[in-house]
Amino acid sequence: MRQPILELRNIFKAFPGVTALDNVNFDVHGGEVHVLLGENGAGKSTLIKIIAGTEKKDNGDFIFEQKAIEKPTPFLMREMGISVIHQELSLVRLMDVKSNLFLGRDLKKKNWLLSKFGIRDDAGMVSRCKQVFAELGINLDPNKSVMELTLSQMQLVEIAKAVAFDSKVILMDEPTSSLGPEEKDQLFRVIERLKGRKIGIVYVSHILEDCMAIGDKISVLRDGQLVANIDANDAEIDTLIKLMTGRTFQERYPKISGIIGDTILEVQNFNKEGVFENINFSIKKGEIIGFAGLVGARRTDLLRAVFGLEEINAGKVFINSKEVKLTKPRDAIRLGLTFLTEDRKNQGIFPLLTVLENLLISRFNFRNKSEKLWLTNNIGYINISNAYKISDEYVQKLGVKVSSLADKISQLSGGNQQKVLLARGLSTHASVLILD
Repeated sequence: MRQPILELRNIFKAFPGVTALDNVNFDVHGGEVHVLLGENGAGKSTLIKIIAGTEKKDNGDFIFEQKAIEKPTPFLMREMGISVIHQELSLVRLMDVKSNLFLGRDLKKKNWLLSKFGIRDDAGMVSRCKQVFAELGINLDPNKSVMELTLSQMQLVEIAKAVAFDSKVILMDEPTSSLGPEEKDQLFRVIERLKGRKIGIVYVSHILEDCMAIGDKISVLRDGQLVANIDANDAEIDTLIKLMTGRTFQERYPKISGIIGDTILEVQNFNKEGVFENINFSIKKGEIIGFAGLVGARRTDLLRAVFGLEEINAGKVFINSKEVKLTKPRDAIRLGLTFLTEDRKNQGIFPLLTVLENLLISRFNFRNKSEKLWLTNNIGYINISNAYKISDEYVQKLGVKVSSLADKISQLSGGNQQKVLLARGLSTHASVLILD
């Protein structure tokens, strides 16, 4: 019987008031893509962190290549051959490709004197880069600056970085979330090559079609428990949804008939030179409008401009048929708009602040006279009791999994951080939600 490279047995992890993982079993074989599925807060992020050594397990066995690992650390895991490709990529943008590939492990000149003084072997690094790229079918210049790369190319550099140092297991967190169809196909081709090298892949994604296309085995977490471990060939989308949520797709997203009201937001002749041109659209109360387009189609730039985050060369905005000037986000918030960024880590959360502070930060300078619970008075005093009541209301409504509102938001999973950002927008009583 083929032995797994990585085995996790009865892994238990709890945070104050929350059981993140409840006796979970998980393994990875060489040449296999093991998909990890689950809703926000199901425990996926915690399991990945434990494998990567950035989170300590409370109980259970961690076995790598038939050896028990008592105290996994990020350094130890990397040295043993476990690499992580995070959703928020970790490349140094001011450096070139080869320098990122060998970051912390620069090849030194073979001449003992030059090596003693830390002189890099740039030619050797370029040669090794080209070798790895050729093995993976990647066409990139090792001397090119990372700032000049597309997002998909950056992901490929991360994968090459793992391969360059003989990784045996690669963890991929939402690798296709920002990729277009062609870029996704290229990534899948690279993953197939990794399988051919007998590298084990842990693949985390919410895109079920991708999981079924690239996966060999699928494990489903729900509320910290492993509820299924199935062959990807036997998986069906409806079955996976029910395993993840406990409900069918129709039960989870029922059609709701609403009343469409008057036009609440209208954008006319929006122009930003070299970015978008002559954009017109309007939205009515109770209506949902979707903006579709491939990566690089400038959807984000348009939405940021509407919210006052980016300047435009020409165009008008009307709210409730009245022309308004939105030169900064404060103006937009006061007029009933809210914006949920696609870049949660860098533009959304304040990692050093608490869940409560992150949720209410857009409210502290605004006062809604119709509210029963006031948050700030005219001199800026914050009513802490009401702040907790308001925050708790939104945490309950959106199902945010958090042990305390006083916890740092950085302690939450990515999905729960996203829920807090949505709650931030809703707490301002916005009449238009801009969701990027």
